[in-house]
Amino acid sequence: MTPSLAAGRGGGDARLTLLLVLGDLAIALAAYATAFALRIWVPLPFTTSLLPPERATLLHDALPLALASQVPLLYLFGLYDRRHLQRGTDPVSTPLAALVVQLLLVSASYFFRNELFFPRSVLVLFTAFNVAGVSAFRVVVRRHLDGAHRTLRIALVGAADDVADFQAALRANDPLGRHYAVVATAEAGEHVDVAALAADNELDEVILVAAESWKDDFLGRLLFDGSELARPRVAVVPTVYDLLVGRLSSLQVADAPLIEVLRDPSESLAWRAKAVVDYVLAAALAVLAAPLCLLAMLAIALTSPGPVLYRQRRVGRRGRPFTIYKLRTMRRDAEAESGPTLAENGDQRVTPVGRLLRATRIDEIPQLWNVLNGTMSLVGPRPERPEFATHHLRDIPGYGERWLVKPGLTGLAQVRGEYHTPAVYKLKYDLAYVYNYSLLLDLRILVETLKVLLTRRGV
Repeated sequence: MTPSLAAGRGGGDARLTLLLVLGDLAIALAAYATAFALRIWVPLPFTTSLLPPERATLLHDALPLALASQVPLLYLFGLYDRRHLQRGTDPVSTPLAALVVQLLLVSASYFFRNELFFPRSVLVLFTAFNVAGVSAFRVVVRRHLDGAHRTLRIALVGAADDVADFQAALRANDPLGRHYAVVATAEAGEHVDVAALAADNELDEVILVAAESWKDDFLGRLLFDGSELARPRVAVVPTVYDLLVGRLSSLQVADAPLIEVLRDPSESLAWRAKAVVDYVLAAALAVLAAPLCLLAMLAIALTSPGPVLYRQRRVGRRGRPFTIYKLRTMRRDAEAESGPTLAENGDQRVTPVGRLLRATRIDEIPQLWNVLNGTMSLVGPRPERPEFATHHLRDIPGYGERWLVKPGLTGLAQVRGEYHTPAVYKLKYDLAYVYNYSLLLDLRILVETLKVLLTRRGV
């Protein structure tokens, strides 16, 4: 295998991303220089005269803006996502969309500074060369990845039923098996010659599929279920394995270090600061999104009878129900006959306008009011309907733990999972967020959410 791009281990993704970043910056530089060179030396049909060479030296501030926006815009449009490179999508349309935004940014910078002397022909040529270069670069990288062995080869170790469930989740995520190949399975405790497989470059990753233990059964009796009963904090004397996968806290009994595994995460100072940040950001976003929301409400009113706002009961913090607000995307009384039913791909109850609002997540804008009235947060576990929450609470151990914090407009499960990700795995993302919360993590999820909106991926 070629180690620079085809390495299946952690360093492969980092090297690929670095290669893409450096290549994209070089493409922007080359496109900028080529655009000026053509206008200075080559007569073009849509121009009246050649550009004086000194004009290039007067326009030095356009290049930093182009370079500064190149990587962030390509990232937000998913062009550093390995899945985008490998799933065979149109290599031109996404770079075109991202770099047209760049064109608008550079144009706006000159317009608002009242400096309109930048040659429009150079700007158009720069964008054309930039799109062509980024698209061609992605095609070359994709062919290299396809030519190299990029299927992740996995060994699964665990109880037979747990391994089978995990394999089913892999197939759901990748039905054709292009990205994941299970090359070995073993019952927990069996001898697996992992070293031999790894030595032959036949194995990229070993996944220990966790099985239920007596610890899970014990904690299950103390997990939050919406009741107001007090519970003790629970800690564990860690094994080496626990220390590798857990986070050591400051708890200590005698001279033994402990890992705290059961607590109320919302008691920390970071969660209190989060409430202030939520309110400030939600207020700013509500002002910015108001015109778009009003246009969407008008489109709903003109194309479908019924109210433009949709109110629905959801389960919030501490298991208390609250009213969530959305723009209506389904026909009126959509559940009159069926009762509470999850939306599906191609759902006939969704109106044509509603389909667009769902795809762009514009229907979620009114939930900013939920953030402002304190029932939701910008980031957190997505709130579920009471009918489905009752079912999950009964069937998924630990489901009630997500109720220890406010639900969110977006969350870790929404930016890392997919629509078909099982509820039990979405819960794992939610609990990973709840018990590892930081303001930096919130910022990362908000940026990833913007990326999901632009690429129309996620749940």
